[in-house]
Amino acid sequence: MANTSGIPRELAALFEPQVEQLGIRLEQRGAVWAGEASNSRAKGSMWLCALSPNCLVLCHDVEPLEDMPLFEGSLGPYACACTMGDDAVACSQGCGLPLRFIESAHDGRRTRDEVATFVEQGPRTLSSSLLAHHVYRSRSFIMLPDFFDELDRRYPGEFRGLFPAFGEPWNRQSQRAIARALSAIPTSSPLRPCEELGLLSNVTSLMASLAMDAARGPCKDSSSQSLADQAKERIRAAIELNGAPPTVGALARELYVSRSHLCAAFKRETGLAVGTYARHARMERAYRLLEDDALSVADIAEALGYPSVSAFCHAFSHAAGISPRAWREA
Repeated sequence: MANTSGIPRELAALFEPQVEQLGIRLEQRGAVWAGEASNSRAKGSMWLCALSPNCLVLCHDVEPLEDMPLFEGSLGPYACACTMGDDAVACSQGCGLPLRFIESAHDGRRTRDEVATFVEQGPRTLSSSLLAHHVYRSRSFIMLPDFFDELDRRYPGEFRGLFPAFGEPWNRQSQRAIARALSAIPTSSPLRPCEELGLLSNVTSLMASLAMDAARGPCKDSSSQSLADQAKERIRAAIELNGAPPTVGALARELYVSRSHLCAAFKRETGLAVGTYARHARMERAYRLLEDDALSVADIAEALGYPSVSAFCHAFSHAAGISPRAWREA
C-alpha cells in the first residue's frame, strides 16, 4: 500500500488493517488515496481522502474470495456517519460497533443501504469475520474530537455537543441531512478538479445543518453544565467510588473532547489544571476519612486507591505539610 504518513495515526489506524489484510494497493493522487484489490484474497476497490488532520472520507466496495478474520481497531475516540450494505452491517455489528441506524437511502447503485452514525469512546481492538463472496460496501465520514473542537473555536458555542450526538437519536431533519450528505459521496475516487473541495463542502455543510437543527430543537447536549463542571463532577464521582481520580485522557474520552481542549477549558474556567484539581479533591476525601478513628491509615490509603501506605503518606505530606497521623492527632 502507499505511504499514508501524511494521515494522522488516529485516522490511518481505522483503514490500514483492512488494506493490508485484503491486499489493496493504494496509490496517492493529491489528497486522495485510491486502489484496487485483485488477488487471491479479494477483489474490489477503496478510496479515501483526508479533508483535514481530523476528518476522513472513506469509501470501499470489496468482495473477499475466501473466509477470513478481520482485525481492526481505534487509537482513540471518533465519530462516524456511514452507509453500509447488508454484509457490511453484519460485519460491523459482529465486531461490536455501537451502530445507531437512522433511515435508508439510495446509493449510486440503486440498492438500499443502511444509514447509521456512532461514536467510539476510546481505544479498542475489534475482530469479526469476512465471508467469501459477500460484498462489503460502505461510505463514511470519520471525525476526531479535534474536528469539533476546531469548529467550536471558530464559532464558539455553536457546535457544542455535536460530537456525542453521533451516538444519540437524531431528529427527522438531521436524519435527512445525514442521508443526503452520505449519498453525495462518489463511489469512484474523486480525482477530477475541485472534487476534494466538494467533499469538504459536503461535510462542513452537514455539520452546519446538524448544529442548526439542534438549535431549533432539543439540544443533544442537554446538560447546562459547563465542560469544567462536568469534568469536576466526574472527578469527584470517581474518587468517591474508586478512590483514584480518572486520568486526563480518560476524562477527555468520557466527555467526548480532546485532551488539549479539556485542559484549556478547565484552566480557563477554574484557574487550575485538571490534575491539580483532582489531587485537591482526593485530599479532601482523605481529610474526611481521617476524621473516622475506626479507619487506619492503611485502610484510608487503600480506599483512596494508592498502591501503598507510603505512597499515600508521601502524597498527603506533600499536600498538607504534615503526615496523616500528625494531621489526625492535631
